[in-house]
Amino acid sequence: MNIRARLLRALRGEGRLLLPAVALLVLALFLPPLPITRPAYDLVVIFDVTQSMNVPDYELDGRLVSRLDYAKYAVAEALRSPRCDTRIGWGVFAGRKIVMLLAPVEVCGNYSALLAALANIDGRMAFENASEVQEGLYWALGNVQQLRPVPDVIFMTDGHEAPPLAPDLARDYDGAKGAVRGWLVGVGDTTLKPIPKTDADGKRIGYWHDTEVLQSANAGGSSHEHLSDLHEPHLQQLAKNVGFRYRRLTDARALDDAMHDRALAHPAHVLTDLRWLPVSLALLLLAWRFRPDWRSWIGRPKRASATNI
Repeated sequence: MNIRARLLRALRGEGRLLLPAVALLVLALFLPPLPITRPAYDLVVIFDVTQSMNVPDYELDGRLVSRLDYAKYAVAEALRSPRCDTRIGWGVFAGRKIVMLLAPVEVCGNYSALLAALANIDGRMAFENASEVQEGLYWALGNVQQLRPVPDVIFMTDGHEAPPLAPDLARDYDGAKGAVRGWLVGVGDTTLKPIPKTDADGKRIGYWHDTEVLQSANAGGSSHEHLSDLHEPHLQQLAKNVGFRYRRLTDARALDDAMHDRALAHPAHVLTDLRWLPVSLALLLLAWRFRPDWRSWIGRPKRASATNI
């Protein structure tokens, strides 16, 4: 039988599946990355590093951890499966201002560096002892507008104002609403707990007492500014004032949903490796071509078993 006849015989019936399978494998070999339009994100995550964020409100791996440590853990978990169409940066809040630590960079190419920088964020970065969250949020809106492209903001705080904020000092944000998109993420529990006091090196040296903290004049004798809980109604109102959305950090999934909120996404052309697609189709064709013939096994007579005498 000549070569042509053998080839025609091989391509008869289910043998015809071999040709498209080979063609798909060749296509996968030479297929370049293709531009695919996907939702992309530009984010700045701002961490409150004031001393109330040292309150141990969360449990992680069987041990109590601070609000700040859990906020960092939740961000790291959200980046565990990095999306190469996402750019992210870090900032910290203390006093009434924020400081940008890292402008947004592409996640996949800078994954290790991002996690290393995240791990080093702690209370020693606080440049003031005050915690004027309302003013810090306003400062953040102005600062991120100087970046190009303007990123969205994830502001993570317990909302504890120190000194306490008088109701008549609530800011209306003067038309800043909607200028920047983002989430205000409430970190902490609703149970009042003592605030750890730390020195300049971040070492715990006790707890704040009522005589050491400016108390609210509006609360009469019931002020307890030396204790801290999640000021959720205050944060919800601040988020409404600036056009942000609010979410409480109950677990890491809550933050992942906020960071990848489709409302914050913008279309981006991302070079995507699609070679897996023709390879998968080729493997399916080959698996079908060389599948076992179960009919021959079903129709085969059973072998007689030997009988011991």
